[in-house]
Amino acid sequence: MEKINILLVDDHTIVRDGIKATLKDQTNFVIVGEAVNGVEAIESVKQLNPDVVIMDITMPEMNGIDAAMTISKKYPHSKVLILSMHDNETYILKSVEAGAYGYLLKDVDKLEFVKAINAVYNGEKYFNTAISSLLVAGYLNKVKQNDFQQTSGGTNDDYELTKREKGILKMITVGKNNREIADGLGISIRTIETHRANIMKKLKVKNAVELVRVALDDNIV
Repeated sequence: MEKINILLVDDHTIVRDGIKATLKDQTNFVIVGEAVNGVEAIESVKQLNPDVVIMDITMPEMNGIDAAMTISKKYPHSKVLILSMHDNETYILKSVEAGAYGYLLKDVDKLEFVKAINAVYNGEKYFNTAISSLLVAGYLNKVKQNDFQQTSGGTNDDYELTKREKGILKMITVGKNNREIADGLGISIRTIETHRANIMKKLKVKNAVELVRVALDDNIV
């Protein structure tokens, strides 16, 4: 099993100790260093070249979002996973724009925490259902404020979506999660996940934010 080298960045010792305790039985996770602010994080990434940087947002000297932007540009091997108490759209969207690969709230359970670290290590974006819904809502607000709809040049037929896929995509763009869509259509979550994967493949996108952007910019829904 490949070792995943991890850098912990949080200005509270008790939080860093808690993370280490949570991950101690994951034999392929190696905590290679710790930092207490964004400035130290960048320097530690330069010296240690970690695979994953688990980083808080609110810290002295330099916040996690600014640090994530620098790390993603200068040290792309080190992928940032934000672990924060903030669940508002602004922090989440700014983290994504800064190049973070994932965003978790500090009340995340161990199973999902481990899953997120592995996903980010493998170059995948990771946002749980609650965060994905906030991302969608935030993007919708951004689209509305900037009136992006008027700049669309695509057509509904460009992506060859089926009627069912268009219906599911519309529900995604208004912030519904897989469970809510499945319940609304009377089908299984697994079926929704399959449709969602097919839609993303047809639209050539990798995450919920890109999915909503293309759907709205190209007037697919």
